[in-house]
Amino acid sequence: AIQAQLAKRLGLTDQQAERFVAIYADTATDLAKARAEINVQKAQLAKLLLDADANEREVERIVRQAMDAEVQVRMIQIRRELAARKLIGDRRWLQVRELVRRLMAQKAREAARGDRQAADTTELDARERALLQELADLLGE
Repeated sequence: AIQAQLAKRLGLTDQQAERFVAIYADTATDLAKARAEINVQKAQLAKLLLDADANEREVERIVRQAMDAEVQVRMIQIRRELAARKLIGDRRWLQVRELVRRLMAQKAREAARGDRQAADTTELDARERALLQELADLLGE
């Protein structure tokens, strides 16, 4: 579903849209694992720091593990971005980033208003929002 919408919205071929989605889908599990590892390390660090006499070497070991996981997350994101940009070109990549930025801005406005509905909820807007949300989810935003 998102492939056809991406192809139409960004002027991609079906193959480009399929590959674009695959770039992100193929690494989603690795990215989720790395993010989970960061959360595990944060929790372990918080637990360790409850003790006023925490072992500094143990603290450093946990911080380094969290940093390694952060590097892993960032490298996955960078590899994805470079592969996507190479596939669809800089102009289209900027369009993708702008679409996601618009979604995030809309969500921020809605949160500020304290509601979950956009001011203008025509069917087209709902479809566009659904596409943007799928795109943001795909990109890990």
